Amino acid sequence: MEFLLRPVGSMGYLKAGSSASLAAGLIAGAALAGSSYSMMKGSYQTGWWVALVVTILLLARFGMAALKGFKMMPGGMVIIMSLVVLAVLLTQRGR
Repeated sequence: MEFLLRPVGSMGYLKAGSSASLAAGLIAGAALAGSSYSMMKGSYQTGWWVALVVTILLLARFGMAALKGFKMMPGGMVIIMSLVVLAVLLTQRGR
């Protein structure tokens, strides 16, 4: 999912001049990249928890925005990807 967050943050910055979107996209993308690296290098539980927290935060933020006015890009795409990642994380919990 980190491959999606950086462009979404950049898009928010370019369309609305939102530095907060750019920073949030870069930070969330870096956190998810770090969590996947952690999982691959033997610290699975730490990476799993970081990914879970970031995914829930993204889902909450974009879910609340969708209640005000749904837009497929970028909000809908982030919601769909967050739900997919959340499902995968919960099914892989026991590793």
